[in-house]
Amino acid sequence: MPESAKQNLVLYGKITKRHGLDGEVKVFPFGGHPQTLSGIREVYVEVPGRREPRRFSLSRIRIQKNVAIVKLEDVDTPEAADALKNLHVLVEKNDLQPPEEDEYYWNDLIGLRVRTSHGDNIGEVKDLINSGGHDILVIKSPGRGREFLVPFVRKFVTAVDLDDSMITVEPVEGLLE
Repeated sequence: MPESAKQNLVLYGKITKRHGLDGEVKVFPFGGHPQTLSGIREVYVEVPGRREPRRFSLSRIRIQKNVAIVKLEDVDTPEAADALKNLHVLVEKNDLQPPEEDEYYWNDLIGLRVRTSHGDNIGEVKDLINSGGHDILVIKSPGRGREFLVPFVRKFVTAVDLDDSMITVEPVEGLLE
């Protein structure tokens, strides 16, 4: 896969488990919208031991509560589906609707610097966690020798500036200690 194509992939969700006996899998979308996959024809799965994500054509998609049940082409047995459990699913950014105001793709947030509203540098976003209710920023702080978990909600995250690669957080008591 050319580097430009790889940069166009965004993290969509995670395969949680197989569904049924014909190779279907359940995909939990980190953004909370499983219906997003309905208009997509291909996904990519990060397979351990492979440098590049593996491309799969989607042959069937249906929505069940908060997950998408998908049939990946060439995944035809329960064993093949089980082998994909807990792997990340990526999609091409062009296949997704642009995020709404105050919504962001996870990969746009990873790597951003984080500072407090008082101007103190905290560190850098290394990952995000979906807690079910809201996302949580994982901020690595080399200066403090640890990681901080900050809920990605307006009470704590007061500004996101993608152009300046900066997130501003409110230093609520106990949050950054």
